[in-house]
Amino acid sequence: MFSQSFSKRAAAGVVGVTLASGILLSTGSAQAAIGAGRVQLCAQGNYAAYLVFNTAQQNQTGVATATVSANTCQTFNIVNYGGGTQTGISVFGKYNTSSGNFYIDGLNVDPTGGGWKLFAKGTTANAGTGAWMEIEATPRV
Repeated sequence: MFSQSFSKRAAAGVVGVTLASGILLSTGSAQAAIGAGRVQLCAQGNYAAYLVFNTAQQNQTGVATATVSANTCQTFNIVNYGGGTQTGISVFGKYNTSSGNFYIDGLNVDPTGGGWKLFAKGTTANAGTGAWMEIEATPRV
């Protein structure tokens, strides 16, 4: 099975995927295939994380997922807004010492396409600037 990993260190594009700015393409092997229309979030930093789904144009009310505790993973269905609209997936972290949260990064995907595995990494240091997202994708063939 072919997979690709991405990290938020530089910008790159991938056919069929519109990534948010600041994402680097690198190769790697998928640890586990995530089914089409699903995304798995792994909170691998020193903080809990969650996802917010919206259209790629961000013109709907966002739909937040449950919070994923640090050092755990959880899989969610990608919200499908229909009509061939791409779904925006934003990753947020939760501060350890307050009830606040911070934006990490995001990407736009085909909601019926290959599965996605997102890793929220780093720390909450410097108001969340020490956090980043890595992406592992298993695209359709």
